[in-house]
Amino acid sequence: MNYAYWDCPSCGGAMSAEEFATACGAGSCANGTQSRDCGGQTSCGCEPPACPPDSSMICWCRPACPKPEVPQLDEGCCCKASLRAALQLLCDSQIASLVDFDGAAFITDTYSAGSTLNTAAPETTPADNLTTLSGSFLRLSSCNCDLLDISAALYYPPSTTTGVTATQVSLCELAGIALQVAQGTAEGDITAPEATTRNYRCLKQLLSRRLNPCNSRCGECSCKCNCDDCCCTAGILGMLADNNLSRKVTLAAGLLILQGVTLLGTLGNVLVLANDNDQRIYFVCAAKVQFLG
Repeated sequence: MNYAYWDCPSCGGAMSAEEFATACGAGSCANGTQSRDCGGQTSCGCEPPACPPDSSMICWCRPACPKPEVPQLDEGCCCKASLRAALQLLCDSQIASLVDFDGAAFITDTYSAGSTLNTAAPETTPADNLTTLSGSFLRLSSCNCDLLDISAALYYPPSTTTGVTATQVSLCELAGIALQVAQGTAEGDITAPEATTRNYRCLKQLLSRRLNPCNSRCGECSCKCNCDDCCCTAGILGMLADNNLSRKVTLAAGLLILQGVTLLGTLGNVLVLANDNDQRIYFVCAAKVQFLG
């Protein structure tokens, strides 16, 4: 068999957390693609490419789904609406197949769930201060807009176990969420680590296409500040998105520290970032960002 690829997985990958599943229950759309339901909202996403094992063929990722309209969110200093909108991107079947929903961590100002905190300085960047991600992101709570359903051991920083397994987390308290890319499977001459890297590259591309672009205003004065805005999200978003040509970000949000990660885009008050070293994706509430590096 001769396969050629365009930076994307040929036949999807692991999803888990009970197939993220039941959460985004699979159905069918009018165009024959898979649908996933999050909190009562059904989204018909692009089908992941399929590769019959009994034929020699060229495989590629199908065209990206249309970029959704960015919701106009008036949420004050709470990222609840933005986080729900950002996490609903994961209901797209093509994106969901590239995420390990059993490799998640949830970080607030006081606790971490699904990962202890690493106190050692990173040897290389990009980096975060998390250890192994062992929590599960189950679903957006369908009957409660304020919560996520999770399953994650709860820790008091940096690594003291509380003995509690968290089953839900308040969206208003979250500083950030970290998700691991799905592990790839060896295919022909492609090793499992190479397949995982391919999954990660494709995941970044798909998320970037669905997010607000980082519109850097080269040479243009874009300081339109509302200095009475006690939430500071406009200033944070402007600094990290509009005025950030490199798209490299170092920040502290609650207990989460990210160094040298890449900004993929924003949705409302949420920053979506990527860590090429650890092959992780982050959703960070701009209102929780306290320090920039």
